[in-house]
Amino acid sequence: MSYLSVKELKEQRQRVWDGMEAILAGVPEGAGLDDSKRSEFDAREAEFDQLTKDIDRVEKHEARSKARDDVAETRGVSRDEHDSAEKRYEKAYVNWFKRGIGSLTEEQRGTLDSGHGLSTAPNSAGISAGSTGYNGGYLVPQGFWHNLQIALKEYGGVLEYCNILQTDTGNPMPWPTVDPTGVVGAYITEQNQLGFGGDSGGTDYQFGQGMLNAWTIVSGVILASLQLIEDSAFDVDGFVSDRIGEAIGRKVAAELHSGSGTSAFLGVETALVAKGVGSGYGTGGLYKSGTSINHAATAGGNAYALQFGTTATAKLANGLIGFDDIEGMKITVDPAYRKSGRCVWVMNDATGAMLRTITDAYGHPLWQPSVQPGTPDMISGFPVVIDQNTSSVSTTASTAGGLLFGDFKTAMVVRQVNGAHTMRLTERYADYLQVGFLGYVRMDARSNDLRAAAYYSTNAT
Repeated sequence: MSYLSVKELKEQRQRVWDGMEAILAGVPEGAGLDDSKRSEFDAREAEFDQLTKDIDRVEKHEARSKARDDVAETRGVSRDEHDSAEKRYEKAYVNWFKRGIGSLTEEQRGTLDSGHGLSTAPNSAGISAGSTGYNGGYLVPQGFWHNLQIALKEYGGVLEYCNILQTDTGNPMPWPTVDPTGVVGAYITEQNQLGFGGDSGGTDYQFGQGMLNAWTIVSGVILASLQLIEDSAFDVDGFVSDRIGEAIGRKVAAELHSGSGTSAFLGVETALVAKGVGSGYGTGGLYKSGTSINHAATAGGNAYALQFGTTATAKLANGLIGFDDIEGMKITVDPAYRKSGRCVWVMNDATGAMLRTITDAYGHPLWQPSVQPGTPDMISGFPVVIDQNTSSVSTTASTAGGLLFGDFKTAMVVRQVNGAHTMRLTERYADYLQVGFLGYVRMDARSNDLRAAAYYSTNAT
């Protein structure tokens, strides 16, 4: 679809949104929706959700199309040399993928054993070392790798907002952390001697250290019949690569939220729960509804006429996030990070549907849908990211879930070992006249500076 089609979809969604606002505006203060208005609102909301998904599909398709057209950056060799080497590798890879190791010429085996285009240190011919050999699989071609990265970001809504480090090897990697907020400058006079620390008063920077590993994530075995593989009209290598990307992408997406950090990713939700309730403004961590930041309901201008009342008890019983909570979560994040231009709200569809009904005391909606292609929906001036892996709002006291906010490029670091591998399981399924394919990547995630992020939690009352 064209740029205009995306624009038209967003304009159509805006008209639906205006109708939803009109319904809410017509409800007297303190009253609820009657059956007919509720049905009309629900129908419009369903249309709004469907249009949002259509917009997301079109924008993702356009992003994939652009990515496929991008030429890989040349690493130390001419463009012609790079393109020629990449094409040779891809031709050898597809031959091995479809027909196995016995179909390869000696030259093609050498090409696959060398790897290509996935290392930052190519040799003089533009070919980078690092393939595991046919017993352990081969590095996927550069185009396949690029498509896999797109799939990882597509299924892992928060991934593209994290700080992603690409490394050539998977050795354990120390990652330093530092909190410089206590280090400030000072006046100096003729009689003052400078200290030897991080600032003029002699205060030391206190560095911490985390460890980034390279955990292996596999796709699971994907079976293809010999008849299908031998059918030249079917792009079996592309099909299998897409399934590998989808399977690994879904796993990475889930781990980035809830990974335990023990022989696994450390998920952002897990990290923020461990940090606990912020000790004040700008400290990051859990935001506990209505209490962790002194932001009274009356000052926040809440309007809960459509959400079962105004009390904290009612909010908890119905799994609601209020206008005051949005403002409280914002100021839980250090203002320096709020000004970075990278802060986003992260939630699942259920939370999004609920937040679209929230207004302030003057009837102004919290949610601001976008009408421009490439521009996200906004809440209180910050973009909305829908990630179904985000936990839902709980109706249990003192339980985190429902909404994340922050600059995740500062809060989280993701280590990704360059390249993905595929293995061809020829003999294991031969009696079924099938070939198995297995894909795997090596990654890890750790927290960096959690003052940059906040996570919603219910209150005890």
